[in-house]
Amino acid sequence: MKGREKMSDYLSSIANSVNQRYTSNMGLFQIGGAVSGLDTASIIDQILKAESQPLNQLTEKFKKLDLMKKAYNEVKEKLEDFRDFVFDFKLQKNVMIKSAESSNESVVQAQAYASATNGTYYVKALQMATNSTLYGRSTVRTTIDPSTATYGSLNYYTTPTDSTIRIYNSDTGEYKEVNISTSDTIDTIVNNIQIAIDDLFGSGSADVSFANGKLSIGTTDDSKKITLTQVSGNFLQVFHLDEDSPTGAATDKIESTAPVWSLNPSLKTLQDLANYNGETVSDGTVKINGVDIDISTTDTINEVLDKINSSDANVYAYYDYHQNKIILRRNDFGNKAITLEDDGNILSTLGLVDSDYSDNDNPVFVAGQNAHIQVSMNGVDYVDVYSGSNEGIEFEGISFNVKSTSDTPVVVRVSTDKKAIEDKLKEFVDKWNDLMGYIYEKLNEEPVKGKNPDDMTDEEKMKGVLKNDQYLRSIFERLKRFMTTEITSDDKFKYLFDIGISSGDVGGEYENMMKGKLTLDEDKLDEIIDNDLNDLWKFLGDGENSFMQKLHDFLWNLTKFNGEIDSVAGTDGRIYREQRMLSQEIADWMERLQEREQELWRKFSYMEQVISKFQSMGAWLSQATARGQKK
Repeated sequence: MKGREKMSDYLSSIANSVNQRYTSNMGLFQIGGAVSGLDTASIIDQILKAESQPLNQLTEKFKKLDLMKKAYNEVKEKLEDFRDFVFDFKLQKNVMIKSAESSNESVVQAQAYASATNGTYYVKALQMATNSTLYGRSTVRTTIDPSTATYGSLNYYTTPTDSTIRIYNSDTGEYKEVNISTSDTIDTIVNNIQIAIDDLFGSGSADVSFANGKLSIGTTDDSKKITLTQVSGNFLQVFHLDEDSPTGAATDKIESTAPVWSLNPSLKTLQDLANYNGETVSDGTVKINGVDIDISTTDTINEVLDKINSSDANVYAYYDYHQNKIILRRNDFGNKAITLEDDGNILSTLGLVDSDYSDNDNPVFVAGQNAHIQVSMNGVDYVDVYSGSNEGIEFEGISFNVKSTSDTPVVVRVSTDKKAIEDKLKEFVDKWNDLMGYIYEKLNEEPVKGKNPDDMTDEEKMKGVLKNDQYLRSIFERLKRFMTTEITSDDKFKYLFDIGISSGDVGGEYENMMKGKLTLDEDKLDEIIDNDLNDLWKFLGDGENSFMQKLHDFLWNLTKFNGEIDSVAGTDGRIYREQRMLSQEIADWMERLQEREQELWRKFSYMEQVISKFQSMGAWLSQATARGQKK
């Protein structure tokens, strides 16, 4: 195919490179008429221009064929678009449209297909589908002694720096500053904060503690509100206090939202994690659900998680920094396993497999479950339906989406969507009329006149190239036949006009028929939808002998690769073959005119020589006569 396209471009270049000497008044470089005084070059130009008219006609014909190919391809695109639209009518769900209205879409949403029976359905959403999930053990396993652990040693999330905080009495606006050094122990910090609160509110007012890796700062009396701000350093970030009261609002208590040993997963590496736990880890390959994943000890926790998530293991891994755990969740729903294999200590370091620790903090696997709904058509007798997804749970031609659970039945009413069916057929009529109007215009449009071709756009040049074109007219007429041809003799509806689609009322029928235009009788269609819906579907799209199937087959044969239109305007079509012959004729004519040019120059040169000899002879005779008279 590419070879054909290159050949077509080559032929076009021949036609477009016709020597302008034969189509203009440009002079040649030869010098003639030195003896005769004639403008030899101009004379030869005019002769060649007159004799090159057949060449000009061949070139114009070649260019017109190029425009015809473009015009046919534009027609093909229009037909392809219409063909794709018609294909939708072969699917019952796209034509015989049903609606499903749910009484509570926050619990159950529904979509009805053409096969669904109209009526009322009662749906109980008893259980949603969930993913199997593996909750890892705590990644950093440590016990901090607040009497000896310094603030500077708490470098799990960020590197601690000397800090200053202010504690405000929200009622009086008074405050106390607490300076915190990296060498301070946790107990020292707790004691200094407690002193500051007692100074603001009175002795015994402070309620400050550190337990399980979390710091709590507050008062013993709920009515005594404090505001905590950070003047310098990163104390709030180290103890994860910045999330609890990020706006600095007055409160009776501010608490860490994560243990102080929770990690910054974008900074801490797998090796850092092993060091915190006193473990040994090395580069290696782990298998999750049978998929190999290469892990390096220099990978950050986030990089490890990204490798897992970008693999084909079909799980999503993330680090819950509030719980200090890595969690694996299957991407699909239902009771499905998460298998783990490790040739080293990587998965143990990440906390995803059992370890030798004796504190009972081991991974926990929670199996996923299927969605469970019950459906009834009478509100009494329910049918159990299970699905591995919360979306698209199928029952008798209805698709349910479960959004939440409820023992109270959701009422779903299924009915024929008359308006949607009418709109679909209106759309067909509109697209048909657009297509037929386009073809009719191409068959009747006039070329642009009174304008230099060099100043025309491609669109202007293409106008009129398909005027009264026989092949395009055959397409137009064959499409028109679908308006009146009997589609089937066995069913209730045999013709398009039987379902209310025709060329219109008698007054405008001739013009519409001539232009291939359709109109829709909505009243007639309404009656058919109410009383003969199944027969309407049989006529439109049910089986090979249906209207839309036959129309689609016709359009497909026109537009498919190497189909009818390609046989005319394709890379090996009739137009291409005609251009190939024209290009040879153009080349022959160019060679003929070049030979003719050389011949004319030879003749005019010979004429100049003859005139020169006569002039020499005349001069000699004049001289001889003059000498005789003198004697």
